[in-house]
Amino acid sequence: MQPKHIIETIGTIKKKETVVSIHHDDLVLESLYPFPGYHGTTIPDQTNPKSIFLMMKSKETDEEVIRKTVRVREKFSSKFDASPGTINVFNQIEPCIRIKDIDNYAMIPELISLYKEQGIIFMKGRNINPYEGLMRIKKFFILDEVDDGIYMDRATPEMGYFEVPVKLDWDVFEKITMDLKHNIENNNFDVALGTFYRKNGLKDVIRIYDTNVCLGECLFLRDKYLTEIKKHLK
Repeated sequence: MQPKHIIETIGTIKKKETVVSIHHDDLVLESLYPFPGYHGTTIPDQTNPKSIFLMMKSKETDEEVIRKTVRVREKFSSKFDASPGTINVFNQIEPCIRIKDIDNYAMIPELISLYKEQGIIFMKGRNINPYEGLMRIKKFFILDEVDDGIYMDRATPEMGYFEVPVKLDWDVFEKITMDLKHNIENNNFDVALGTFYRKNGLKDVIRIYDTNVCLGECLFLRDKYLTEIKKHLK
């Protein structure tokens, strides 16, 4: 699969995950199933956090979070990935910093402390039982455009993306996905909504997670989604 173009850009991912609070003085949520639609055996049980969300009380712009993260990385004892975002908590959309690739839970207090040194104030910790939270994460992407409007993720090879012609509401997207999965044989994949910033405007995409994702799967699913989208737009 030879790329037509290599693209570096920013964008967003919108998805729903089951999250639960981690016991801490500040409010920290953890995703229990980062890819809930995928049921493979290649994601091992881990003792390190898969994906956590530091819930902010202070209102920080995405740029401020990114700049402060650069300064935190200079002092933190290990590598990690951080992205600004929002997640629904107590029926409110609240700002957060999504953290991935941290080595272990014991490093969370150090990380929070360094962000506090940068002036970020976090929500007070409390016990929250598992619930489905709708989240929107701002991300940096490195993509191979392998066909018109179809992309593969260079950083995470298990992810593919294809463009769709309209912005989908989450509820509509969720219903289309459920209907589609009930009517195809190979339905072992996870999906999310996304956007890419391109020179000619904002592109709406659907993200596929599958350890065997390929151009053929993306072409097949794009056709299926486009057919269902047309039905819902009538």
